[in-house]
Amino acid sequence: MKTRMRFTKTGSMKFIGHLDCMRFFQKAIRRAKLDVAYSQGFSPHQLMSFASPLGVGVTSDGEYLDVEFHSLPDMPLPELVNYLNQFMTEEIFVTEIEIMPDGFKNSMSLLQSADYMIVEKQPEVFPKNWKEKWEQFMEQPAITVVKKTKKSEKEIDLKPHILAWSFERPEEVGTIHCEYEGETLYLSLTSGSETNIKPELVLSAFYTFCQAECRPYSYQVHRLQMHFAESGRKK
Repeated sequence: MKTRMRFTKTGSMKFIGHLDCMRFFQKAIRRAKLDVAYSQGFSPHQLMSFASPLGVGVTSDGEYLDVEFHSLPDMPLPELVNYLNQFMTEEIFVTEIEIMPDGFKNSMSLLQSADYMIVEKQPEVFPKNWKEKWEQFMEQPAITVVKKTKKSEKEIDLKPHILAWSFERPEEVGTIHCEYEGETLYLSLTSGSETNIKPELVLSAFYTFCQAECRPYSYQVHRLQMHFAESGRKK
């Protein structure tokens, strides 16, 4: 039985890396005594995969995890969410569990885009008149940057990968578990294995355009949601 879980990661848990986050879920599932499926071989491990590992320091209300079980307790899924959360914390917890049909692809392979909010941790972090400058930034015919990976770096045009942006909170956004309030930029960016654009890269390009210094720890990146190919826009 294959499931997809949506979860929130916020507060001090933003400093927990991907591998520790995976171990956290493994331990929570074991403590809940759920009948999780394991791989075969000399070193069995729980069958789980994350849609897109979250960077250290980034918080989120829209993380997704695929987990395979042999069976699940005989209870409605909302009750299962509450039961599992008894073995989690107030800063990382499950908000939804969905049973997936047989033969579905994992969420990592289906990921197409992700929505983010970037909020100031203190006043005047963004450049002066930043909203006007952002509109000028987006009016450019191309936004050329160097995208670095572990193996290489290449020049790309960011503009086609900024799918949407707003200064106002989108209507479809639900509860946001982010500790900061202030000037905010909302972005929808291409995501997934083919082209994964991080909001930090967009913000760095924007500061370069403004001829201003980008201070990475002066703002908070919060992922709001991910969107997958097979089911359209998640709610």
